Amino acid sequence: MSDKDKSRAIVLIEKLRLVEAEIFRLASKYGVKSVDELDSFISKGKVTEKKVEEDLFVFDFLISQKKELEKETESLSINKADIWKNLQNLLELPKLNFRT
Repeated sequence: MSDKDKSRAIVLIEKLRLVEAEIFRLASKYGVKSVDELDSFISKGKVTEKKVEEDLFVFDFLISQKKELEKETESLSINKADIWKNLQNLLELPKLNFRT
């Protein structure tokens, strides 16, 4: 992989990490796993639209961002299952062994 592709991969992985963290934060805040579930909570009256405000739109946007970032990482032949191992290799970090 070229240095340019390595740099791009590192940035993509970091963006993906931030997007996933924010998705997790929003999902945890409302006790849901998806935008559809949050929308369902609103229609059933479990949460009010006023309470959710723009979080629903942000949640939906983040999901679409995540999908785009995953496609971009796949185009660089980065396997999602091994994404953190790939990041460690791209950053040339030492492999730590916590077993003694």
